[in-house]
Amino acid sequence: MDDVVIRASRPTDMAAVADLRWRWSVEEGGATPAVTRDEYRDAMTAFALAHPESHRCVVAERDGRVLGMAWLALNPRPPVPNRPRGRVAAELQTVYVHPELRGAGVAGLLVDALLALADERGAERVVVHSSVVGERLYRRLGFGDARLLLQRPPED
Repeated sequence: MDDVVIRASRPTDMAAVADLRWRWSVEEGGATPAVTRDEYRDAMTAFALAHPESHRCVVAERDGRVLGMAWLALNPRPPVPNRPRGRVAAELQTVYVHPELRGAGVAGLLVDALLALADERGAERVVVHSSVVGERLYRRLGFGDARLLLQRPPED
């Protein structure tokens, strides 16, 4: 585990980040892709370049290979009287670790890095839509149930 580096992603990492998401969704999850793998890499790179202020990605790297990723979406909120400069809400997104690093605490390190970034940005809260597998990690890191956080699923 000492050989794993957690760092901010660079534009040159986006193909590897896309490959991780492809593995997670298509190879492990069985999703049918709407584009080729190369087109998806291009889409991920374009997304990262278009959203540098609202979406931050951190990666886990070992021996020059990106083997984990996590994203933080920052959502500015309107100012209120006691915070006239505005507020920020944050959401953890797309936390994934390649199978060869799973179980070594890498996901926790990725999330910790994003929580530190959320704190730096003054986020008033950080939310996550967890999988059943990830729930223990998030609860261990201080996440809990939010009584009035509601969601509306898309209409079919």
